[in-house]
Amino acid sequence: MYTQAQFNTPRIEAYVAPGLFFEKLSNDELVPPKRREVSRLGDVGLYGLQIAVPLKNQRFTLKSGAGFSQRHYSLNKYSLNDLIAMIIPFGHGSDSFAINNVRFTNNYFQIPLSFSYTVSSPVHKFKLAFGLTLRPEFLLQSSAAVAFDSAYRIPQPADVITAKKLYTSNASKFLFTAESFVEGSFPVYKNTGMFFQFRPYSFYASPLDKRLTTSTIEAFSFTFGAFYSFK
Repeated sequence: MYTQAQFNTPRIEAYVAPGLFFEKLSNDELVPPKRREVSRLGDVGLYGLQIAVPLKNQRFTLKSGAGFSQRHYSLNKYSLNDLIAMIIPFGHGSDSFAINNVRFTNNYFQIPLSFSYTVSSPVHKFKLAFGLTLRPEFLLQSSAAVAFDSAYRIPQPADVITAKKLYTSNASKFLFTAESFVEGSFPVYKNTGMFFQFRPYSFYASPLDKRLTTSTIEAFSFTFGAFYSFK
């Protein structure tokens, strides 16, 4: 009876979703020469609250709400190969790029909208569904921690401020993501329950930075959270 009520009434869901993504760097002069046109790994955290409403046939569910996401990725001048070359030189030349590392933090406000289809029977307590999420996101803040390469330049405070503004000025103001998912949920106590969602792949319609990156692919994301079912 509880599971049937769960299918027939809306739910409030709170969720946390950690994930990983790849950024393809551009050939821009702000990217360290040896890192241009290569991919960098970043991490993302999503937090939100949404309402899930079953449609008339009780198989389809519509979800929408509001949330917050935070993405981190870095530009590094040196790689492991560079460190090995410094110890055992093989004729590898070094470049005079003044920035050693830039660590980005981009915060976004998001409005997710998802559709799912339940494949498990309503009489089962465990619910399994497949769906698609469309998520527009609006930039709240972009910040950068900049570290200069002291072998080529000792920065003044004004240099650091200028570099931070230069690296954050092209952060994408709007992102749009489409992602498929597999979701499961089950009751725990009375009107409350737990759910999980696995997203193996997400498509970003735009890169995180208009100048530094050319594409973004979210490779893995896993959501876990709790819901409350109204009666």
